[in-house]
Order: sequence, then structure tokens, then C-alpha cells
Amino acid sequence: MLRRLLFSTALAAGLALAACGPADAHFTTHVAPDFAPPRHVVSVLGVYKDGQMSADAWETIRARVSRALGGAACDAGYADTLIASNGALSSAIDDYARSNGPTDELVTQLAPAAKGDLVVVITLSGQLPATKPKTTVNGGPAAPPPGGLAGGGRQRRVTHNPGFAASGDTNELDLSASLFSVPLHRSVGLVTMQYFGASVDDAVAQFSDRLAATLPDARCDGWQWTSTIDPDGIRHSIDR
Repeated sequence: MLRRLLFSTALAAGLALAACGPADAHFTTHVAPDFAPPRHVVSVLGVYKDGQMSADAWETIRARVSRALGGAACDAGYADTLIASNGALSSAIDDYARSNGPTDELVTQLAPAAKGDLVVVITLSGQLPATKPKTTVNGGPAAPPPGGLAGGGRQRRVTHNPGFAASGDTNELDLSASLFSVPLHRSVGLVTMQYFGASVDDAVAQFSDRLAATLPDARCDGWQWTSTIDPDGIRHSIDR
């Protein structure tokens, strides 16, 4: 399923660069040997979260990731605009992602609409490490903190990714960006981060910095959905 995207044959044959980075984060970068990272035009497909594509999750991380890709506000392909203007296509994308994840097969079918030569798909899973609940003066539990993108006390729990599970009962927030080459019709890179800190904003900032370092001199561009993308073709490829 998702691992078909994250660990494709092209990436397995590529260069793996592991870096521990700050004490609260661990990064790994995979780059295919025939992929030159600098100076790409990048189209972000969107964010895969909770087992589905999430327009809301993209809006949450959009500002920082856009700056990492050389833009003020990059337009993702799977976003509110597509959902409102082309329900058949957005629904087909969502159904496919729910069944198989955002695989190379899906991106290949959508790539003709990308304005860039590189398509990025961001995956978000896990949660911030749990903290012990504070107690009130009378010994009862304190009120939980307000919910957010991820972490203790949020109202919508993010499904943890067992592929990046930490030991014991320590949770972690996982972010990854798969890099799909439009000319080569396959994945050519993967950037992953395991975050053990206490701030979603800090996690996104660190991840964005690593993405910028991986794709130097990148600039983002959007999608041209007037290109002929067949929703039925996407549906027929589910579990094929």
C-alpha cells in the first residue's frame, strides 16, 4: 500500500542519507542516483493524513512548506478549490488514497495536470509524545489543552504509522515528503522526519527546513486541472 510509494525500486537503488539532526528529530533522505535535486519546479499534490487526502491538513502546513519550495503560498492539487470545482475527480482521488495510499500509480495518472516537473506528496502520521496530565489542587485531572493538528488533547487523533513506531509508550510525529519525477514517471526521492519534541509548529518548521535543503533553488507551481484526467480511470485502478 503506502510502502509501495515510500520504498519503490528506484529509491531502494538510490542514495540514502541519514542524519540525526536536533535531539528531538531524526531525518532520513533517499535520493535516486539519476535524480539531481537542485532547481526543480514543484507541484504539491497535497497531504495524506488519517488514511486519506486532507485539504485541511495542507492549509495548516501550507505557509512553511511553501517557503521551503520557493513560494509565498503554493497551491496544492488536492485542496478546497478542486473539491469545490471538480467533485468527481476529487472524490476519485480520495477513494483511491483511502484504499491504496498516494502511490506512484495514482500520481502517474494525475501528473499530466502538474505544472511542475516534480510532484511532492506529504504524509503526516503519529502524534506528539504524550505528557503526564497535570493535577489540580484537589488532586483531580486538569482540563485538557485545546486540540490542534496533532498531539495530546487534540480532538481528531492522527493514526500512528507503525512503520515509524518508537519503542515503549513514547509517541512521535512523523512527516514525510515523497518526490515524484514527472519526466521519469516514478518516485525519485523521499524525505522523512521522526519528531519527538513538544510542538507541532517546531516539527513543521524543522521538516520544511530539511525539505528546502533537499531541493535547493526549487520553486513551486500549481495544477492545471483542465488537463484531461479521467476519474473513472482512477477508480478502476483501485486494488488493481
